[in-house]
Amino acid sequence: MKISDFNNISMNGRMAYAILCVEKYLKEKYPDDNWDDLSKLMWTVTSIYWDEWDNKFIEIIPEYLFEFNSYAESDFEEISEDEYNSFVALLRDKSDTINQLLMKLHKIQEVYSYSSIPDNGKEASQLVLDIYHILEQGDIALPDLDIVSFSNFSERDGWGNKFDGTKLSLILNK
Repeated sequence: MKISDFNNISMNGRMAYAILCVEKYLKEKYPDDNWDDLSKLMWTVTSIYWDEWDNKFIEIIPEYLFEFNSYAESDFEEISEDEYNSFVALLRDKSDTINQLLMKLHKIQEVYSYSSIPDNGKEASQLVLDIYHILEQGDIALPDLDIVSFSNFSERDGWGNKFDGTKLSLILNK
């Protein structure tokens, strides 16, 4: 896979593909854990503005989630104490790779925040490829890129139309 493979796929489609990769990793490496809450949170990005999604999403990325010893010490504004405790229990003692994967999703959101998409979104495509390569190195079967080809770069100035990503989910559609 190469960057040009994403040329006709919208940013929303690229994010969806990245989430599919993250789900494949989670299912393969931690099949006994319940990833439903994380999956639901990840997939909301395809149906709302990305900055709104990221406000909550960033608070559950391990790098930030474990920055504090308790919810009371944190300055979280988007997740509740119950959500905090649930994500701490789910993500504690997991590999740093989960943090890397979730940070890549955050960076895909961040790269073109409040701007147009230059160079056909090459920088975001590279972040998706970084996720792809993590799976490849872990001998994890990769999702088919055609799954997200319906979301075309010609829609909404490259962002693509919003859609219900949960219908694509590998975790929520068991």
